[in-house]
This record gives sequence, structure tokens and C-alpha cells, in this order.
Amino acid sequence: TSPPPPPPQPQRNTGLILLLAIGLPLLLLGGCGAVVMVLANTARETVVEADPPNLVMPSERPETDAPPAEDDVATPQPSTAAVGGALTLAGNDPGLEMTVTVTKLVDPATGDQFSQPGTGRKLVAVELTLENSGQAVYSDSPTNGAVLIDAEGQQYHSTLHDVQEGQSFGGSATINTGDVRKGVIVFEVPEPARAAKFQFTLNSGFADQTGEWKLG
Repeated sequence: TSPPPPPPQPQRNTGLILLLAIGLPLLLLGGCGAVVMVLANTARETVVEADPPNLVMPSERPETDAPPAEDDVATPQPSTAAVGGALTLAGNDPGLEMTVTVTKLVDPATGDQFSQPGTGRKLVAVELTLENSGQAVYSDSPTNGAVLIDAEGQQYHSTLHDVQEGQSFGGSATINTGDVRKGVIVFEVPEPARAAKFQFTLNSGFADQTGEWKLG
């Protein structure tokens, strides 16, 4: 009788194969899971540690944009004087400056043979001197910027009458720097009117500065 054959070897190989077949995929899956977790953690840390965006807040409106106070706005005010007083007035043209002096008030004034007031009216003459104290040549009609105001607040513009008490400016006047002109400006007013103020403005009355003289 022959001895029994040895146990078959394929059983051991089968167990090893099964172990490898089951363990190797698990090992690979575990490694992949670890890689996924590391990547997930890295991504999570990146999001958390990212710097917040820089926000630029709008700045407040500068205080210099505020509207100027009423006190800061300069408003031309008329200068005042009495008969015999001089006022320096500026014109609209660069360098135009005149020193004006009211030297005499004639109320009533006497017209010449060609200049007589209407019925119930009289002539009033204001004598003044104009000195060019600026750098520009004065070329204007002084009568255009002259106004007479009576005690009741009524105002009158000049007329073309001539009077015996003084020589008129004769229409326009051209005065160089440093030169002086003297003349009378005549007004026709109601007989009861009493002259109270005289106003004079350069540029035929359109300059910003007005001089005012009290006549009584």
C-alpha cells in the first residue's frame, strides 16, 4: 500500500490571495481617504486664514464745501461825507479811482436867460471837484452818475440847465491821472423840496461803489 499524498498547497495560496485581494483595496481606500481629508483640511485652513477684503469707506464731506457764512460775503456799502468832505470812489475799470469833493450847495440856483425852471419848480446846483487819484484815465459824463435826494426821500436826476453860480461840466469830461476838474451839476425840483443828500457813482452810475454827501 502506498503512503497518503501530502495535503494540497493551493489552500495556503488561496488564503494569501484572499488576504491580498481584500486588504490591498482597503489599504488603497484608506490612503485615498487620508489624502482627501488632508486636502479638505488644507482647503478649510486656507479659507479660514484668508485675509479679509480691504473695505474703503467713503470719507466725510470736507468742511470747506460748506456754504460761506453771510458775514463773509462782502456787500458794497455807500461812503458818506458832508459838504466839503472828499470821498475816494472806485470804478468798474481796472485802476479807475476818483477823489470826489462836494464843495458847495446852491438852493435855489439862478438860471441864465436860456435856462429857466418850469412853473412851481426851482433849480438846485451842487458844485464838486473830481480828482483822478487812480491809474486809469477818467472819461465819462459826471452828470450821468449824479442823484439829488430831498428831505422826503424823492430823488432827482440832473438836467441840462446852466446856472449863474457856477460852470457846468459841459457834458463829458476826460481827466488824466493827477488832474482835477471842477463844475456844477444842476437839478430841477419842486419849489417846496429841500435838498438833503447828493449821491455820485462812477461809470455813469453803474459802478459798485456810491458816495453820499449830506447837504443839510
